[in-house]
Amino acid sequence: MRQDHMERGLQNLLREFPLQSRVMNEPEPVQKIYAEIIRFWVLHAHPPLAQNFPEIPLQRLRMLDAVAISPEGLIGAYPFSAKETPIRVSNGKHQSIFAMCAIDALAIPFLWNAPIEIESACHDCAVAIKWGLDPNGDSPDIIGAPYVAMGHLDGKTCAEQPACSGLCTGIYFLCTACARNLTMAIYPLQEAQYISQMFFGFQVALLQKFQYLQGDLP
Repeated sequence: MRQDHMERGLQNLLREFPLQSRVMNEPEPVQKIYAEIIRFWVLHAHPPLAQNFPEIPLQRLRMLDAVAISPEGLIGAYPFSAKETPIRVSNGKHQSIFAMCAIDALAIPFLWNAPIEIESACHDCAVAIKWGLDPNGDSPDIIGAPYVAMGHLDGKTCAEQPACSGLCTGIYFLCTACARNLTMAIYPLQEAQYISQMFFGFQVALLQKFQYLQGDLP
């Protein structure tokens, strides 16, 4: 793997969407609500209801673009989408869920600590993409595994332009044929999963901080 290339990709993503710094700079009560939302997603594989959380910290998280709340009161929290997207993730234990973008999908086996199957399509040619992935990045189909393209927006994400409707639209899967001749920021599957785990690693730290340990997770 290309360490410098991965580090540049990670830093670009952190610059465009500083999710970790936004959450970790908040008071502990806000962090705790955030950890509870992530834990709910990990355990139940469906969105929690906004009515089950204190309004003030929840709205603060929404303003930070740490969560997205649907008109029906469903809470999405990166990497988990409360709305249907082109990227479906399953682990054989729960109903399928949807990821916000390609990088988000690759974080889910890490958070579930379980192998997953991802179903999507190539952004450019629409050929179906379906493959399995372990938390450590191993894939039985690694030779034919898709690539991830990471296009970045100018400016920071916020509640007025949340990442799920802005930045995420530029982070998608490509089949090997379509990725071959592109010069933009393209990452093989294992490099993209490294970026994903580094980006979302703080969520595991928060789960541990509030004693929602991974041993309690599926």
